[in-house]
Amino acid sequence: MIRPIACLLALSAATAAELAVRDIHLGVASRPGDFDYELTSSTGRVSGADTFDAGASLELGARWSFSGTGDSVGLIAGADLAIDRLDYDGGDGLSVMWGKVAGGLAWALHDRVTLSGEVLAGYGLSSLTLPGSSTAPAFSADGSGTAYEARLGAIYQLTRKVGLGLSAGWQVAAHDLSGDGVDVTLEQSGWYLAFQVAWRMDDAPPALE
Repeated sequence: MIRPIACLLALSAATAAELAVRDIHLGVASRPGDFDYELTSSTGRVSGADTFDAGASLELGARWSFSGTGDSVGLIAGADLAIDRLDYDGGDGLSVMWGKVAGGLAWALHDRVTLSGEVLAGYGLSSLTLPGSSTAPAFSADGSGTAYEARLGAIYQLTRKVGLGLSAGWQVAAHDLSGDGVDVTLEQSGWYLAFQVAWRMDDAPPALE
């Protein structure tokens, strides 16, 4: 009886994955299009809700895990640079350049599969351009934005160096902009999906000290 148990334990130890995330990634993500707005000018205040036609983001970032020798679960931290673009009425809309920090937990489910859950906080430079119509002239405004995200993701290693990632998250963003004598507040929230290609700089587990 002891020998089969010993063999099983040895097999389990041999196949156990150790967490070692040292990744640089490039990805694309969808962005929620619905938003609430408030316009304030010398003539009064107007508020309402509207929708951008479509939204996408290009992301470049890095992630680093912190775990002990033999651990499959550990902390993960990183940072992203992202450019968001959301069209409006078939033309210009909202553009944002973000800087984000991220933190959370990661789990090496398998030598090739890593799961993660993280929260992100970002600050961005925002630009809004709306086309003119028969009742209103074209409008543009610039300002800043803040964003918070919660994200769950998985990365599958095609090779020791290259992996593909898929994640889903919820984003809440707010923008304060000014232009042409009008102050604009935009608030967005919604689900998004992201796809990434990751390059693992080093896949060696933490050293035993």
